[in-house]
Amino acid sequence: MTDALDFFAITVEQTDWRHSAAELTNIRHQVFVVEQGVPESEEVDDHDPTARHWIARGAGNRALGTARLVGNKVGRMAVLREFRGHGVGGSLLRAIIEHAGREGLDTLVLGAQTHAAPFYQGAGFRVAGLQFIDAGIPHLPMTLELKRFDRRPVAAPPAVEATHRAPVAVASAAGFAGQALALATAAERSLRLFSDRLAPEIYDDAGFCTAVRRLATRHPHTATMILVRDSRPLAGHSHRLVELFLRLTSRIELRRLDPEYHTEHSEFLIGDDAMVLCNQIQDGYRGHYWRHAPREARRLTADFDALWAAGAADPALRRLHI
Repeated sequence: MTDALDFFAITVEQTDWRHSAAELTNIRHQVFVVEQGVPESEEVDDHDPTARHWIARGAGNRALGTARLVGNKVGRMAVLREFRGHGVGGSLLRAIIEHAGREGLDTLVLGAQTHAAPFYQGAGFRVAGLQFIDAGIPHLPMTLELKRFDRRPVAAPPAVEATHRAPVAVASAAGFAGQALALATAAERSLRLFSDRLAPEIYDDAGFCTAVRRLATRHPHTATMILVRDSRPLAGHSHRLVELFLRLTSRIELRRLDPEYHTEHSEFLIGDDAMVLCNQIQDGYRGHYWRHAPREARRLTADFDALWAAGAADPALRRLHI
């Protein structure tokens, strides 16, 4: 699997100790032994030769992080210091959860270092016991119930109705808000949203945020990406969509694009690589909504991904009094 995150693509591959011991050991040594002071004799154990291992790779095939699965226990999650905060750990965890689902496991368990517990909680894990000490470091036992994820086979998509291919004209803020809600409600796998300022009349809406929350939490590998050109108007104001991001930072990504960065777009949304809603004017709302327009969706996705790479996380959003 591949995730496009923070200026480079992250590819996660499953491997084993026989083929990748050197890379796995190098990452884990840097994180656990050098940084955290874990005794080197405890870092590699008898489980490694039979465990399933994963490596996250970035540009130039560089190994960025690793994790393993022993039975149903996730462990040895380690990401090199310079790549933390870029989604490497999340990509590793999603790969393991997907593997566990395919294998028919009912639960995953792990011992989380206490500072990392919110990261795992964001992926659906819950604290399942009292704090304990492992290698001199406080940990919490955590578990994830996989049965809550729908494993039913996905049926072949029905034939697309002609009405879904026809564009629906949008000529007002209310019309744009209604179609944004329709797109977010229909999305099952991904949502890309680019906006100048996350206009409250469109996005500070309970129904829209409920739809986004449903998408973001329905499965570990759904993608919800929000890119705002200027976050400054959000300061000091309550905004439901920003509040939702702050509660679900492991499921929803939000970045800020430099206001001086030129784009040909003012507002658009893409759902499931097929649905498109775009605004074609800067001052006001006039555009179209397509329920099924994969060609237009691919074109806008390429534009969005280029803008996403030019954006960055906005620490100010985490400090807003909202």
